[in-house]
Amino acid sequence: MKLLPYFDAFMQDIVNINDSRLRDLGDRVETLYGLLSKDGDIGATVYAKKPQGSWAHQTIIKPTDGNEFDADFLLVMREQSHWPPRDYINHVYTALHKHGTYADKTQKKNRCVRVVYANDCHVDIVPFLHLSDGRQVIVNHDTDQWEATHPDKFTAWIKGQDTIAQGNLRRVIRLTKYLRDYRMNFKRTKSVILTVLLGNRVEASKKTINPSYYSDLPTTFVHIFEDLSRWMPPQIPHLPDPSGKDNDFNHRWDQSSYDNLRQKVQIIAGCARAALNSESSDESLKQWQALFGDDFKLPTTSGAVPVATVTSTNPKIPTVRSGRDG
Repeated sequence: MKLLPYFDAFMQDIVNINDSRLRDLGDRVETLYGLLSKDGDIGATVYAKKPQGSWAHQTIIKPTDGNEFDADFLLVMREQSHWPPRDYINHVYTALHKHGTYADKTQKKNRCVRVVYANDCHVDIVPFLHLSDGRQVIVNHDTDQWEATHPDKFTAWIKGQDTIAQGNLRRVIRLTKYLRDYRMNFKRTKSVILTVLLGNRVEASKKTINPSYYSDLPTTFVHIFEDLSRWMPPQIPHLPDPSGKDNDFNHRWDQSSYDNLRQKVQIIAGCARAALNSESSDESLKQWQALFGDDFKLPTTSGAVPVATVTSTNPKIPTVRSGRDG
């Protein structure tokens, strides 16, 4: 059964990030941008900012149990002919690290500078440039090379796929991140990989055959995971950048993490299909809770009639371990 009121409550109360955190994120990004744009050493190279990744795609989830949520923003910088690529990250790191407020919060990463706010979130600052040869790039600090990117097209692609899925793709991505982080432990699969994998499974032709293919969240969740399970080959597949750039995201994982994800996708697809097909509301709730946990329930203020209470003795989905993910 679909148990739509339960899905609505679970998304609202457990999965979706709350507005206050988004406001705090916006305030922190404004503060960081203001500091960098006024810095005596690099301020003249900084001229814009824009949301990136999960923040731009509207797929951030709420942190639980003392975990952080993360958000990226692009720091748009002017090209400096005498700087090699990694210098953009180095200079951003130095500008923040010398500031007393951020000295102990700043970390240098491969493609960004990370600012960690204890027990709440971290913000990844990604230097982004329009090069004189027309390319849009970010930095790979380890290789000291540019990586071509087109974030606006990527975000537009997500929006288009979400429209095809009748507003349910972003919600499926959030649910998948919840499963990754809090239920099934495939944390070595980065969010961009999940976004591309799930987004690529959305096809307008599916609605031609079955107009209700993406009609609601549980139906969309089951169909996308079944389609993904059927698609995933034994070896790491190519994962082209949907923005049209000549990037292949498959370099962001390895065979062991891919094997782990592939096994977990098969489990999720089977469990979700059994829950959706169950004709008993009690049994369906047990199966959805076996997948998502005991927080999958109606809010206490809901006017809907709840099905029988399910305790923590619910059957658990099997755990498949592979490499460090397991």
